[in-house]
Amino acid sequence: MKNTNVYSNLLRRNKQYKKLFLAQATSTIGDWFSTIALLTFVYGVTESPLMVSLTLISKGLPQLLFSPFAGVFIDRTNRKKILIITDMIRAVIVLGLLFAEAFVYIVFIVNALMAICSTLFNPARQSVIPKLVKKEHLPVANSLSSSMQAISAILGSSIGGIALGFLSPNIAFVLNSMTFIISALFIKYTVIPQAEKKQEATKIGYFKDMVDGYKFIIQTPIILGLILVGMSWGIVGGVYQILLTIYGSDVYQLGNNGIGILYAIQGLGVLIGSVFVAKYMSLDTERMKKYFGWSYLLQGIFFILFALSVNLFVGILFLLLMRIAGGIIIPLDSTLIQTYSPDDQIGKVFTLHYAVYGSLFQLSMFLTGVLLDYYSPQVIGVVFGIICVFTSSIWLVLLYQNKLVAYR
Repeated sequence: MKNTNVYSNLLRRNKQYKKLFLAQATSTIGDWFSTIALLTFVYGVTESPLMVSLTLISKGLPQLLFSPFAGVFIDRTNRKKILIITDMIRAVIVLGLLFAEAFVYIVFIVNALMAICSTLFNPARQSVIPKLVKKEHLPVANSLSSSMQAISAILGSSIGGIALGFLSPNIAFVLNSMTFIISALFIKYTVIPQAEKKQEATKIGYFKDMVDGYKFIIQTPIILGLILVGMSWGIVGGVYQILLTIYGSDVYQLGNNGIGILYAIQGLGVLIGSVFVAKYMSLDTERMKKYFGWSYLLQGIFFILFALSVNLFVGILFLLLMRIAGGIIIPLDSTLIQTYSPDDQIGKVFTLHYAVYGSLFQLSMFLTGVLLDYYSPQVIGVVFGIICVFTSSIWLVLLYQNKLVAYR
């Protein structure tokens, strides 16, 4: 009950954060619901696995190309306005999918535009959390956000799968549009304190501001370390996402039911890990760095063991343990970035972090499909799991050498 009280206390006592949280919860469930509908629609119209893969990865390049400019814009602009405007724009853009039956390639256009909006929205949202929540409550706030993401993934995908048996994908697209409008309304009534912009900062040119942001990231070991770890998980995580489908359907020979079971276990694991952070983590940055590194190491080890599992129940056990570790990593990652990034750089940090991770994740999913023509899922899982173990080992070595510090 303690962890539940921690969450409920934060939401009850912090009305402004509660509105931001409800905005995120609404749009996230809508996104999952719409994603399932979109993939079902694309495969139903084209009967092409390649088109499904291209649909998944079509957000990566726009995110990567737009992120350097988006980060500077977030740090120089009213972030509340960014959140509201991008939500309203997405509410309109997603309706473009209603015309995809006549012109299926509009899916890629919509995905690209949605990706650009997300490149603004997600970092801006993460950037305002420290303005709404006291420092000591950041681990709880980020844990709650991660828990909500896990629950949304389970609810959105399962409800979406069931509902599509009775409704057309177009209904899902309209519902997703409505969730963005509801999210914008929640944010509109959220009081978000604005940082006082230093006079000299407003005189800095756009390009110089961008360069200064990259300098800050490169010269701040803890921030650079978090981004590099995110890059490694982008590579490994894309592989994991494809293998999850293959193991549920083919390795365990349970078809769509197997995929549903593994996705549910994944969500449960992330939820447990996130609750652990809320219950046991305080704003002790050294302790958070240790838990982050050891959890990433365990995640890699359990991923390898999952990849080697041919028995469903053994696989479920290792998958659960793996995602519990992941559930610890996700909120600690956000908290450490929020703690070590000044307000005039935090938008750039989160934007680069999300863009590089997301792009590598989607590229990795695509390349996994190619690799599966030559290697078994077990071989691919073990090789990429080793990458995760290697990366976490470097993090731990640097940590215990006291090199993961703030700005040099």
